[in-house]
Amino acid sequence: MRYLPKLQQLKVFQQVIRSGSIRGAARAMNQSQPAVSRTLRELEQTLDTQLIVRGNQGMALTETGRAFAQRMQFILEELERAAEEIQQINQYSQGSVAIGFSSLLALTVFPALNGEFKTQFPQSKLLIKEGQLSVLLPALREGKLDFAIGTAGPGFPLEDLVREPLFTAPFGIIARRGHPLANATRLEELRDARWVLPETDMGYYQQLQLADGFYQAGSETPVRTDSVVCGLNMVLQSDYLTIVARAMRAPFGLQEQLCLLNIDTLPQAEYCVLYSQKSPLTFAARRFLDLLRNQCQSYDWS
Repeated sequence: MRYLPKLQQLKVFQQVIRSGSIRGAARAMNQSQPAVSRTLRELEQTLDTQLIVRGNQGMALTETGRAFAQRMQFILEELERAAEEIQQINQYSQGSVAIGFSSLLALTVFPALNGEFKTQFPQSKLLIKEGQLSVLLPALREGKLDFAIGTAGPGFPLEDLVREPLFTAPFGIIARRGHPLANATRLEELRDARWVLPETDMGYYQQLQLADGFYQAGSETPVRTDSVVCGLNMVLQSDYLTIVARAMRAPFGLQEQLCLLNIDTLPQAEYCVLYSQKSPLTFAARRFLDLLRNQCQSYDWS
């Protein structure tokens, strides 16, 4: 390849993908349809490949088109970040940080962390995506998140990411007060219990399900949800059990309605922060991460 694609060509190709057609892309970019077609042909000539095929069912990406689109999206995200970081450094108080984490951080350290960050960056914008790490990793790799926080156990492909330990949290089994198994002291007593669990089988929850006595084949299939509200309601309104970090007992003020089973054989969960090896953190993201470390180190996770 003698020449690299031009930025405008990449933006046109991106908009064609988003719009699903050259006509739609032309309308979105306020350009004529022939101009968009011409830019697309120039990009294909530069790459010496066909990126798009047109048929009776509309437009479709070729195999090379799909491969190029994935890397192109990352390149454009990085260019936007680079320009934004320069602006952040120049203006200091502005910038945006995109973070992904589970409900544990949302219900514990995040409110104070948000206040501290906003004091230092009053015009900043925080973008939060809540979910398990297995859901957050694709967004992290696509450049949509600056970093993600969660429990990373066996089964997570992390070779392309920096993994930094953050804190360790003990977990506990939660039931409604008066639950028939509320006085259980061993996991074996819970073999036939009804469970509501996060959607992921990876990381900490994979460790639990491999634990002897957690639940057995043939017992009722657990209800899966990443919604804290849904999970708590299942526990409060029925005989479901769930497993959460002990630090999550207080935020909803449900201490009188929920009880923690006296089972101390659960493994502790190690939370870590993950970010790309290839994409340096922006100025604002680095400052947010510094504040996050301080908050996590001083918080009582027991």
